[in-house]
Amino acid sequence: MNVYCYKTSATRNAVSSNGIWEGGNPLEFSLPLLSVQLLLVVAITRILHFLLKPLKQPRIVSEIMGGIILGPSVLCRNKTFKNTIFPSRGQPVLDTIATFGLMYVIFVIGVKMDPALVVRSGRKSLVLGLSGLVLPFAITTPVCMHAVRSLTKEVGDRFAFTFALTTTFSMSSFAVLVPILSELHLLNSELGRIAMSASMTNDLIGWVIMLIYIVEDAGRVSPAAPAWAFFSIAALFVFIVFVVRPIAIWVVDHTPPGKPVDEVYIFVFLLIVLVVGFYSDIIGTNSFHGALMLGLVIPDGPPLGAALVEKVEAIVEAVLLPLYYALTGLNTDFSTFGGDARGLAKLQPVVFFACLGKLVGILLPSLYFGIPFQDALSLSLFMNAKGIVEVVTYHMWKVNKLVDEEIYSYLMLSTVIITAVVIPIATYLYQPSRRYSVYKRRTIQHHKQESELRLLACVQDQSHVPTTINLLEASYASPTAPIAIYVLHLVELVGRAAPLFIPHKLPRSNSSVSTTTSATSASTSTLTSTAAAAAAAAASIPESDHIINAFLLHEQRHHHTVSVHPFTTISPYSSMHDEVCRLAVEKRTSLIILPFHKRRIIRSHVEVNSSLRTVNRKVLSTAPCSVGILIDGVTAGGGKGTLSGDFLHNVIVFFFGGEDDREALAYGARMANHPGVTLTIIRFLPSRSIRDDQAERRLDNRLLDEVKLMSARNKRVVYREALVGDMEEIVEEMKALDESCYDLVMVGMRHRSNSVLSDGLSSWGDCPELGVVGEFLASLDFESKFSVLVVKQQDQAWLHQDAGEVKAFLVEEEGFYPAG
Repeated sequence: MNVYCYKTSATRNAVSSNGIWEGGNPLEFSLPLLSVQLLLVVAITRILHFLLKPLKQPRIVSEIMGGIILGPSVLCRNKTFKNTIFPSRGQPVLDTIATFGLMYVIFVIGVKMDPALVVRSGRKSLVLGLSGLVLPFAITTPVCMHAVRSLTKEVGDRFAFTFALTTTFSMSSFAVLVPILSELHLLNSELGRIAMSASMTNDLIGWVIMLIYIVEDAGRVSPAAPAWAFFSIAALFVFIVFVVRPIAIWVVDHTPPGKPVDEVYIFVFLLIVLVVGFYSDIIGTNSFHGALMLGLVIPDGPPLGAALVEKVEAIVEAVLLPLYYALTGLNTDFSTFGGDARGLAKLQPVVFFACLGKLVGILLPSLYFGIPFQDALSLSLFMNAKGIVEVVTYHMWKVNKLVDEEIYSYLMLSTVIITAVVIPIATYLYQPSRRYSVYKRRTIQHHKQESELRLLACVQDQSHVPTTINLLEASYASPTAPIAIYVLHLVELVGRAAPLFIPHKLPRSNSSVSTTTSATSASTSTLTSTAAAAAAAAASIPESDHIINAFLLHEQRHHHTVSVHPFTTISPYSSMHDEVCRLAVEKRTSLIILPFHKRRIIRSHVEVNSSLRTVNRKVLSTAPCSVGILIDGVTAGGGKGTLSGDFLHNVIVFFFGGEDDREALAYGARMANHPGVTLTIIRFLPSRSIRDDQAERRLDNRLLDEVKLMSARNKRVVYREALVGDMEEIVEEMKALDESCYDLVMVGMRHRSNSVLSDGLSSWGDCPELGVVGEFLASLDFESKFSVLVVKQQDQAWLHQDAGEVKAFLVEEEGFYPAG
């Protein structure tokens, strides 16, 4: 037993300092000392994370390493530093603040989790979760029993330690994997979904084991203690499930759609966390388990779950959670390894066989379910990652004297090493973009005219709908060349951990389009039972109803020629491109239409969404088909007669040359078949001799010859050529558009090198995803009333030669994101 003696401040107030001008040392008082400790911990952990992030190291590695650097292994070996910055008298305050913050961190993790994920995960995730738990437990137990025999002094209870250690090493917790997958932008990946579902199975089993252990351990006090322990845990469960959850649901039901939750309710739930934490400590389950159980019963996502996460997450996860990790590092002393190392040497096989058992337990079932070997190996490595659950568990063992300082330090070191090794390897092995590689051209230019054209239209809010529908209307659907429109509503993931993908299977009616209310109820009723949570999440996004109904109205106007298939994705912006590209691969679309991240409200004001820009750039770099970025004009809509009467649309295509311009020209040529569309093509030719790619020029001329023949037969198609010698002449030609009545301007993103274009616009602006011409058309200096579509043709580098390999990545059309 360690006894710490220290001298308290002579002043009456031992919390705040009177100042250095009165001769006092501020670090002798609790508040200044805690401030310095927090600043030092946050600074060192952030610097380490900045340095290690390029190596794909998760934050937990840098935060524990920061604590180790500050602790007795490195800086606190210096007695002056230790007595000044981390004196023994400051330890209780540091422990209390860190543990208090961790309780709210666990609560937020519970709020973000969806317990129904275990039920919805399906057979694949259930088998992976069980095999990844049972096999390492079976392999590790005999090895651990042999090792513990030599740890008679270091381990307080050999049986309890054997059971606890093997169980901990065999678990793969949801709370550990989600932060890591989120940092690596893999939440939306197929591997990420499987890992989260399998880890939820592990968590459920871990809860059952914890309850059994608490009840069994109480039997050491008296024969009646287990019954009282079980009754107290049951009382906590009843209070949380049958009192707190109905209150949470009532708050959600009485919060108007799109409105924030009343601050009073937020305050009440934060107080309930303290009450549950206090009661949990009294009955022996500790505050963390009570906080997690409380968080699980609160509906995730908006409005309540998102509000609670927003209020708690910023300060707790940014400051107090790193403080707890650093605290564990401060308690880690590698100098204790210098003694008798025979016990630690016998613990090393325990760690090795636990990781090996987890690796085999996940790898073999994954291969059985048809997951490619490289992805299965990556999944096995991710499931071996360690995190907050292990850190909290080891710290509790040390506090409860189940292990000594030497074994605790070894376990913390193994946590850092395992996570630091497996995560970069798993990230290197798993490349989600491989799923988006296809074995044929998926472009407008190479699309067969007498077959269905499939378009994926992404919208973020209702403001993007009118211009998108005008573009789809101009695309011209006919009985011989129908159009299938896959509408994807992009919604940011807030207040929940697992992303959701919601297919809206709405009934079609020849008489009238569904109203907002009926559409929502129809969507909910026709969804399968495994998507019930997704339907509930969709109901919390009223904007989706209006967006879906607008596109369904477009479908009704074009009966038998247009089919609309709406979807909603709720995911982080950092990985939202995975959902877009995944849907494009499965539905075999030829073009993805993305909204521009800038929206012009009035002529002198622009609203910018940097997160949407991130999505657009990632889609452009990984898309399995052509991509178009649609930019709204000053006046929304653009087209005339969209909702009633004849549709009239004036379209112009700027052609400089190259594959992207050919894609834009091919799209424009399809639009020219529409009786209400007038198409103008302007080909910019250099007035001086330049070097260019002869093969590209031949492809350009071949397509342009077809357009010239079309203009000869169709008076609504106008083709002309413009000789330009420098950038000024190009700009003047474009500015003449303001005097014309065009509704849509189409241009390619990239253009042939060594053209006149590269001499002037190559340094234009800061939106390379639009290309030099597209960005000029979208700039504030060019205040246009028309919309702009910047087209990028599918990169041929993404085409797979091995069709069999690609087909293995494709998902069956009728079972998108199947459960399990």
